[in-house]
Amino acid sequence: MKNFAYFCAFRINELKLINMPHAAFVKHRWRWLLLALLALAVRCQRQEFALDSSATLYFSSDTLNFDTIFSPFGSTTFSCRVYNPGDKNLLFSEVRLSGGSASPFRMNVDGRAGSGYSVGNVKLARRDSLFIFLEVKKNQNLLLTDAITFVVNGQALSSRLEVVAYGQEVVVLDRDTALPGGYTFTADMPYILGGMVTVDSSATVTVARGARLYFGAKAGIAVSGTLEVEGTAESPCLFSHPRYNDPWYKEAAGQWEGISIGAGGRASVRFARITGARYAFAVTDTLEGGGGGGGGVQLELKSSVVEFADVGVRSCNGHIHADNCLFSNPLTSAVQVEGGSCGFYSCTFAASAYGGTLVTLQSYRLHEKSKGRYDTVPMPLDAAYFANSIIYGKNTNELSVREQQGQAALMRFKLERCAVKLGSSYDRSNAERYVDVTTQDPAFRNAGKNDFHLSEKSPAINAGLEDIASMYPIDADGCDRNASNDKSLGCYAYRQ
Repeated sequence: MKNFAYFCAFRINELKLINMPHAAFVKHRWRWLLLALLALAVRCQRQEFALDSSATLYFSSDTLNFDTIFSPFGSTTFSCRVYNPGDKNLLFSEVRLSGGSASPFRMNVDGRAGSGYSVGNVKLARRDSLFIFLEVKKNQNLLLTDAITFVVNGQALSSRLEVVAYGQEVVVLDRDTALPGGYTFTADMPYILGGMVTVDSSATVTVARGARLYFGAKAGIAVSGTLEVEGTAESPCLFSHPRYNDPWYKEAAGQWEGISIGAGGRASVRFARITGARYAFAVTDTLEGGGGGGGGVQLELKSSVVEFADVGVRSCNGHIHADNCLFSNPLTSAVQVEGGSCGFYSCTFAASAYGGTLVTLQSYRLHEKSKGRYDTVPMPLDAAYFANSIIYGKNTNELSVREQQGQAALMRFKLERCAVKLGSSYDRSNAERYVDVTTQDPAFRNAGKNDFHLSEKSPAINAGLEDIASMYPIDADGCDRNASNDKSLGCYAYRQ
């Protein structure tokens, strides 16, 4: 009766809102009361459920198939949708993993965890659906299987969902580790690194072709000696995080720290994919006044992909050479250069969504004097050269040049035969800095799907300097530009 009174009061207020005359309401009040009773009856009607086990269910996938997971670490959560296409509501007395408590999986049904392997009293309305969420427990086995069974009135439905996960053995370095000279990461098994790995000044560490290194949240590599990454086009090296195959995290930045190269350190990287880091590469020489390192290259990056980082490459007075590399989809910047020297040849800097400016060049660094207060420290940009490259994303300007007033002599850079996304108001009148720079869209094959190869309509085809193309001929796919006399801009030679 209380609910009924509230309902009637609500209907009367609605009538007042539309200014119905009082006499008219009194005259037809019995009709309104009848409507209220009918509505209340419908709302309070007992919901009926099918109690036989003949119902058929549909699933968004016939088998919930986990990508390869690392057996000792379990997995992140995967999901599947369960549909009831019939005309009757279903009440599952139990939704369970057939393996019970011994199952290698944990289950959640529409937000209810139950025991982790069984959830009772689950309702599924006609022509409706529910979600099942599943994760893999830590397990040493390499093949994990089970099935999810739906029970109605004590009997299991014939419709059930198969679950399969393929485990993989790994080498685990779970704490901060100084690697000995001569250490080699091989392709035999993946590596999980839970802490910072250090390459000391006297050590040379090798990452063999096909090696896969996965880093935890606070993990990375600090290079004071020499790091050699020897990937090939057929067997590239991978630097990523354990959730690399999870669609929720595949494109997430900041999942691990990255590779830092200090004064005296050197990294030579060929055919590698570095994904999901905070700073994929952080290169630092002396922090005061420029110079340092005798101008030697600290980071040599060839035919590689740096993607989904907070910052792809940050160089603070560092010395960098990169050719035929793709720097894509950074959160903040693909390349941020604060002094020092760098050369980028036949490289592509691109993004499929809005983010920070792709390339930032500046002749100073910010020094935190106290909390929230910064000083600028001059950091001469001795030489920055971009040739046969593409810098093109979603922002109006994808190149940012930051120089302090009156210190133009500290900023030496040149872009030659490049395609750069720049707005009409951007000043590129300096003929020594901008040589044959076009702002035309390079017409990627499918930038929305992160395919930054050139389409057949691209104005970047064969638009580069021939000597640069022949000097650095091996593109990011491993194709030889010299074989096809290709001098296209960007990291990929044009192929029909």
